[in-house]
Amino acid sequence: MKIDKFKKQATLRVSTGGNLDVNFFLNYSTQERPGRELIIDVLNSKISFIPLEDILKDEILMIGKNRFMEVELTERDLSVEALGGREIPVQIELINGDILEGSFFTDLPPDKLRLSDYLNHTPQFIYLCREPNDLILNKDYILSLKHK
Repeated sequence: MKIDKFKKQATLRVSTGGNLDVNFFLNYSTQERPGRELIIDVLNSKISFIPLEDILKDEILMIGKNRFMEVELTERDLSVEALGGREIPVQIELINGDILEGSFFTDLPPDKLRLSDYLNHTPQFIYLCREPNDLILNKDYILSLKHK
């Protein structure tokens, strides 16, 4: 049985330092909430290997998501509800020395708005809103964070 999916482009940076322009295959609906599936939904799912289309080579690869350092999006891929949450502006240092700035958005209660609460109550992959392109980060590759 074929499941109807659509493609969403992104640039994948893996732990070895390489970049790969890929298409994610996403569902038109999801059981978690109304609307279509998001890239972050796939990354935080239980599957270990994600099928991706290598845009340059026009072939399908199965890539272990635990090696994803970050996913750079070509356009915002976040639910409207998530953007309505409280903003936490941050500066992040990755294990490779890159420094990133942006904001997390959370619906955690006001008494749980510390950065540590956000990090300890979110799944492995977290969404960073920033300019020019948003990123989805694997928490395993974050060295440090601080409020901006």
